[in-house]
Amino acid sequence: MQAHEAVRSYLNDLRDAGRRATTLRGYASDLSVLVECAAKHGGALNEQAVSDYLAWPKGRSTATRARRSSSLRGLLRHCDRMILMPTHGEVEPPNDREAERPPHRVLRSEIDAVFSMIPLHEDRDHLLFGLLAHLGLRPSEALALRVEDFEESSASLSVDGWGGKRRRVLVDDRQIYLRLTNYLLLTAPPSGPLFTASGRETPLRYQSVQHRWAQYCSQAGVDVKLSDLRRAHVADLVSGGVPEAIIRERIGQAAGALEGTHVSFSNAESDAEIRAWQERRDARRTAPDGTLDASERRVG
Repeated sequence: MQAHEAVRSYLNDLRDAGRRATTLRGYASDLSVLVECAAKHGGALNEQAVSDYLAWPKGRSTATRARRSSSLRGLLRHCDRMILMPTHGEVEPPNDREAERPPHRVLRSEIDAVFSMIPLHEDRDHLLFGLLAHLGLRPSEALALRVEDFEESSASLSVDGWGGKRRRVLVDDRQIYLRLTNYLLLTAPPSGPLFTASGRETPLRYQSVQHRWAQYCSQAGVDVKLSDLRRAHVADLVSGGVPEAIIRERIGQAAGALEGTHVSFSNAESDAEIRAWQERRDARRTAPDGTLDASERRVG
């Protein structure tokens, strides 16, 4: 969906609902910037446009920031309701590239190869791309994170997803947890955006992240898209037997086909998963005395 069409539809909806003229003027002013951001990417209302809008540096007062966030959340909710753009509520059929995805194990090995190209001292890149590959965050969600969004006591992040819906994401990967806590302690500012441009206090831009990832992919000699990181994580969860409802809650996708289903599995991988499932099922047997046997105790 084109951004200017979505904004026009949303403002008309607010006008029909009887919203005040001052509110309409404020939202129209904010969202005109979103349209300008989208124009840099072909006019579409997508993650790049939203990331640019969130990085908009002008007008830093608390009231202005609150209004910007409110206008964006309202627009995305409107788009979800009117099905004006593909989000978690509408999934387009896989294109030719998605149909030709490499087997899951191959994709994961390619991702590992790219990560091996990231210099050890580039803590920000290791952490940012790790959030996508091991926690399933969208690029725009990771870039919108603030220092205050991490709760160390529960080892979780509060993520602002599509439509302004916030969700809790457990930082279960030990390496990501260590990198995150060290980054917060040594690199990140006391408050504000978690990821900032080098030597500046402004939020990191999507284009910069995409460029950095493309450089690492070129050095590794593979072609892995940023979206493949999230997709590979979903495939890991699916193949690991995590219930679908929990996967959807973790990645913030309420409906539609899970992105990880576009990652294919080789015959050997599929056979191995089926055999592992069969072994787990066979292990869930009751001993003659009515207690669980040792194999079930290990599995359960």
